[in-house]
Amino acid sequence: MKLLLHAVSAAVLCFSLSSCDTLSSFGKPKYKFSVHIQGEPNDHPKEIIQFPFQGQQLIFKKVPEFGQTAIAAFEPFIADDGAGNGLLLKLDAHGRNMLENATRLHQGELLLTVVNGVPVDIIQIDSPITDGRFTIWRGVSDETIAQMEKRLPRISGLKSSSGYFEMTPSTAKEKREARRAAEQEKKYLEDMARRAERGEDVTAPRSKEIPLE
Repeated sequence: MKLLLHAVSAAVLCFSLSSCDTLSSFGKPKYKFSVHIQGEPNDHPKEIIQFPFQGQQLIFKKVPEFGQTAIAAFEPFIADDGAGNGLLLKLDAHGRNMLENATRLHQGELLLTVVNGVPVDIIQIDSPITDGRFTIWRGVSDETIAQMEKRLPRISGLKSSSGYFEMTPSTAKEKREARRAAEQEKKYLEDMARRAERGEDVTAPRSKEIPLE
C-alpha cells in the first residue's frame, strides 16, 4: 500500500529535465510519465532534481524508477481534490520489477510522479508494491488521457497476452495487440447491447452468420 502524502502545488516550476521539453519533441507517444525516488543531500548535484515544498527543499533522483514505456494498461478516475484526473497504472514485467525493488528498498521515503514535465503527486512508501499497480492520484489532464487511449488499453478491457495464463503485455507489439483486442471486445459488447435494446435474441447468431446447408 502507498500513503498519499500531499497534493503538489500546481505552481511548482517545471523540472530541468528532458521531460520539460515541448511535447512535440517527444515524438510518439505524445505524453510522458516518470516516477522518481527520494534522493539525499549529499548526492551529486547533476544526479538530483529538487523543488521547494512546504518550506523545505525536497530532493529526488533525476533518473526515474520507471516511465511511460513501462505502462501496459491504465484506468482513469476523477481526482478527489478536483485537480484533473488520477490514473491507476498497470505496469509491464520490467516496470513491475522496478517498482517492487524501489518500494522494498526505500520504505518510508517519498516517490514523486512527473507528468509531461510537471510534478503532480507525492506519495510515501509504507509497504512493497508487488502487483505492478501504481496510482497517480491527481494532476493528469483530459488531453493526456485521450493520447493514452490511442496507444494503450484500459485495465478493465485488458486481455492476457497468453492464451493459457494471465500475462501482462510487455513489448510494444503486445501492447498494440492488447489495445486492439480491447477495442474489438468493447465494440462487440456495444453491438450486443444495441441488439438487445431492439428486442433481438442475442443468444442466437445473426442470419448472415447462420451457415448455409
